[in-house]
Amino acid sequence: SNCQRFLSAFRKYFPDFEALFAVKANPNPDILKIIAEEGFGMDCSSESEAWISEKLGAAGMYTGNYTSGEEFLFVKDKGMLLNLDDISMLPTLARLGMPETLSFMVNPGVGKATMESCVLAGPDAKYGVPFEKAPEAYQKAKELGVKHFGIHMMTGSNVPMDEKDYFAKIAAKLFEIVADIKKKTSIEIEFMNIGGGFGVPYHPDEESLDISAVAESVSDMLDSQCEK
Repeated sequence: SNCQRFLSAFRKYFPDFEALFAVKANPNPDILKIIAEEGFGMDCSSESEAWISEKLGAAGMYTGNYTSGEEFLFVKDKGMLLNLDDISMLPTLARLGMPETLSFMVNPGVGKATMESCVLAGPDAKYGVPFEKAPEAYQKAKELGVKHFGIHMMTGSNVPMDEKDYFAKIAAKLFEIVADIKKKTSIEIEFMNIGGGFGVPYHPDEESLDISAVAESVSDMLDSQCEK
């Protein structure tokens, strides 16, 4: 029911919306099988997660850190979308054969989470291409033969549940980065992944995050940003 509620909330505003489940959050194959059957793809960050996703017949995205050439080859063979979190990975990928479609994980410069250790973006974060260098990353990938581009961010895990407007705010920032990339490189970003970290209740007196309100606020933001 959570999977169906999540998909319907976003597809009300974005008919071609696709959801990815972070395998690292729960790699139990029986749980993942249910999630895949409900129409989710998989977000993977290791060879083992990509292997499980393939066995389940699930499409998905791979975001690795300091990925080796061997791991890139393994993941490419599984047909997963590659999502790079550092410009320095491009030469390795070029030696192996650049894919036609590529995404970058970008650090938008802001992050939030219930616990400080779960903040994954911002000035002190260790993940993602700094947004100031995003145009450079996309330009280099284009020169190396990439034809289709996506963009991704992940700003924190378990964002507080009273922050229903938070995802619209960070998506607005990501949209500004997309516009800057287009202005400086003429590259059209074809899909955006606004990341996750949707807060969940850990105690009986806590209310769940209003996913419908989150989806509506993101849609309103997108409309206003497109006008700009």
